[in-house]
Amino acid sequence: MPKATLLLVGFLQPSAAEDNRLNGMLRAFSRAFQESRSGTVSPLVVLAALVAVGLVATLAWRVFDRWQSARADVEALAQLARERGLDEGDLALLHTIAARGDTTALAAARHLDVFERAVAAELDGRARITSADEGDVFAATHRLRLRLGFATLRPHDAIISTRELEPGMPVELAGARTVVEEVSEASFSLSLPQLPEVAPGARLALSIVHLDEAKYFVTCELLSVVPTAEGCRVSFGHDEHPARTQRRRHARVRPGGAATVQCGGDLGALGRPGITVEGTLLDVGVGGAAVETLSWVEARTHAWATFSVGGVAFHDVEARVLGCEGSPEGPYRLRLEFVRLSADNLHRLGGVISVASGR
Repeated sequence: MPKATLLLVGFLQPSAAEDNRLNGMLRAFSRAFQESRSGTVSPLVVLAALVAVGLVATLAWRVFDRWQSARADVEALAQLARERGLDEGDLALLHTIAARGDTTALAAARHLDVFERAVAAELDGRARITSADEGDVFAATHRLRLRLGFATLRPHDAIISTRELEPGMPVELAGARTVVEEVSEASFSLSLPQLPEVAPGARLALSIVHLDEAKYFVTCELLSVVPTAEGCRVSFGHDEHPARTQRRRHARVRPGGAATVQCGGDLGALGRPGITVEGTLLDVGVGGAAVETLSWVEARTHAWATFSVGGVAFHDVEARVLGCEGSPEGPYRLRLEFVRLSADNLHRLGGVISVASGR
């Protein structure tokens, strides 16, 4: 029987509590019919019959609702598999990972944070195999990550696991600065100018810089040390809980929600803008904000931004466009610098950001 069918059958099975209620209803019906046949139909019998009918209808609706929800999830996962090019092996691995992470395959395929927790639960404790063999669970998981689009971080994304590191990211270890060279589901590697003073198995503290977004502090197990002409190549096991420190002058938070940016001419131009850009607020601080939008805006454009943080609305905050990055077809990351922020807006924005960031 196909897995999708098994899933739907599982959803159609009543729980123990529902089964008990169903048995109770059947007994009530039986008593009602017996009393009816004896010619003594009391109000209690009628009431019991009505209650039983109501419970049957409720259970039937719940079963139908579960069936609809299960069918929708199966269809959504099948659609995602077609869009991402997932084969049967990918889907089987996705279901295995999801089960270990106590979640659904659809949730793991749609959400990076859910995927990372599930992968960590599945791979934790396994032998760290680094071969590229197609049957290798680490290689298969990395292939699944690529096909789900979880292999490349956007500039504003926070790092949830060192499995999300990318080659070229700056790393600092015991005062030595280097870069990430290779990343797999089992480990990540980098080169050092000299051999470390500890043996494999030791846990070392490293710091990793993700663009201008933040610096991350991780503690990873040293797996291997291979001498090279320039020093050595070292590999580390993964850290699933990087500690993040913002690198910006002002704290920023990621509230999400809609943002509207009205754009005009160069900074200092007179008059109200005539171009309105709609987008999603990626992050915001008292110094500026970032908005994801499908519209490209030229740098140095004078703008007024409207958005909300923590339920507090801000209207027509004057800003300047610092840049607009993204692929030619979009979406774009519109970076704004606030100018002439009023004392009231500064106080309100600083307050909600302090609460949201825990500072």
